[in-house]
Parts: sequence; C-alpha cells; structure tokens
Amino acid sequence: MPKVAEQIAHPEFLALSDRFAQRINAIKGIRIRNDRTLELIQRLHLFKDTASGTGDSAGGALTAPTRAGKTTVIQEFLADFPSIRHGEIDHSPVIYCETPSNANTVSLGAKLLAALGDINPERGTAAAKQRRVVEALRERNTKLLIIDEVQRLVAKDQGKVAHAVADWIQELLNEVSSTCGIILVGTTRARRIFIRNGHLIGRNVPALEMKPYATKNDDSTDWKRYRSYLMTFDTELKRVGGFEISHLHEEDMASRIHAAARGYPGATARLIHITSEAAMRLGDQPTLSRELFAHSFDEMWKFSDAKVVNPFMTPKPPAVEVVWTKDWETSFD
Repeated sequence: MPKVAEQIAHPEFLALSDRFAQRINAIKGIRIRNDRTLELIQRLHLFKDTASGTGDSAGGALTAPTRAGKTTVIQEFLADFPSIRHGEIDHSPVIYCETPSNANTVSLGAKLLAALGDINPERGTAAAKQRRVVEALRERNTKLLIIDEVQRLVAKDQGKVAHAVADWIQELLNEVSSTCGIILVGTTRARRIFIRNGHLIGRNVPALEMKPYATKNDDSTDWKRYRSYLMTFDTELKRVGGFEISHLHEEDMASRIHAAARGYPGATARLIHITSEAAMRLGDQPTLSRELFAHSFDEMWKFSDAKVVNPFMTPKPPAVEVVWTKDWETSFD
C-alpha cells in the first residue's frame, strides 16, 4: 500500500490541485457589498467620526449570529483605514484586536498592546497595561478601537459574564472617550455583556446588528434584494470561477438557499463557496445544482445539531423554522 506522501506526490493528485486551486481561491475572494454590508460599513464610518466626546457616545456594539457576515463587514471597514507614517510614529485611525480565549484583564491588555505595536506587550499588571494602551491610542491618533469576539467573555454553559474584564474595558472607555470610541463586536451571545453592563454602550449610540433577509411572504422588497444578491454572486462565479450561470436567484433555488442560510449574507456566501468547490471536485460540473447544494449543506453543518431538514432535499422549499430548530450558537458557536 503506498504511503500518504507517495499518494500526494502522484501526478493525478497534484493535477487536481493545479487544476482547481486558482479557481477556488478566486471564488473565495469574491466580496459582494450587499445592502446589509454597505449599511453597516457606513454606520461604522459614522460611529468613528462621532464617537469621541463623552462615554454616552463613545461606546458601541455590533452583534450577529455565527457566519452571518460580520467578519466581512469588519474586514472591509478596516481596509478603508491603513496606518499612515508620521515621523517615527504610525498614525492608525482604527485599531483592531481580538479578545483572547479565556480572557482576563492581563491577557486582554497584552492583546491590545500587541495590536498597537508595543514591543513588550506581556510586561506589567493589568492596570499598567491599561495606562499604556491609553497612551498608545493617543500617540497613534486612533479614533476607533474595535474589540472583536467579545462573546468569549460569556461562558457558553451558564452564560456568566467575565465581569472583571468587562469593567476593565469600561474603565478604558472612560479614559479614552474624549478622543477615541470603542466598538465591541461579537456573536449574539455577546449581548449578555451589554445587558449586565449597559454603560459599555453609550445611551446615544444604537447597537448595530447584522439582520437576515426576509422571505417573500414577510417582505417582498427585501426578498428581491436577496435574489439580486444571489444573481450578482452567480455572475461573479462565471466571471472569476469559470462556471456557467446556475440561476441561483430563481424562486425555488433562492428559497432553498435562504432557508439553508437563514437569510444571512455571510452564511449564504459560505454555502456557495463550499458548493462551488464540490462542483469542481465531483466531476468538474459546470453549474451548481440542487444535489450539490444538498451535499454541501450537510458538509457545512456536519457538527451542528440545530438543523433538522436539508432544504435542498424536500419536494418544496421549506420554511426557515422547519430547517432549524434552535439558534446556531446553541450548538455551533
């Protein structure tokens, strides 16, 4: 029996990679600025430009379910604000940092300092780190600090909030609010933090959410937007991926994709990416069929017990609540 290394080195194995890798990477790079994404990017711009002043307007939040599309929103927003060199210091209008797993005040402080370019972010106590973060934000002329994955501050099993870390962030917000806003980003589980510590979101700032597209019966105008999003995606698959038009926007297929993704643009894009790759691997098929979507839906949610029905295997497109019995976070986040 040939060894794994020998199998990988086999010309047929390498040919598969050579043949499809470029197309797959091109498809993964598709970014469609749908109305949901555009609205949130615009509101983040507005928040950055108006957040500083007082605590009532300097703290904000952006939440969405897992795979709803918030990561794309943040990435596209950050792309608008590269660092600018001023003498020996980089001025960074926006700083991004991820909340570490099992975060405490010391580890979060170190993460923020690393994001700010500190050469020794692990040095010092939580209080000392906080002072250095404040100084660095002012030195870099930062107008907005984004702290992502804040749901990690909420225990999955009992929903307990890491109050010491939330209070540390609140203290940081109080210190920098005159010149810099802070927006906390996370899944819907993160909303427990804001319920327990309402001061983290300013009274004058609405909490931002990534909302799903509606069904035809709920909002026909919004449904048309979703179908337009799918049509644009279909066109991009042809342009950069070499597929033929799959008619993803047609009523039956669009309804099934909507149910599979709960109407969220991020989950929709992820499902289409996986299905595109499956189309190449399983016979280099020219279009994305229902059968391919059915296969990819099961692959995408293999480890989730929230799904009950595969929407691509039913006689008629099922309702969202028939496909899903509970929130994604309950079993997946």
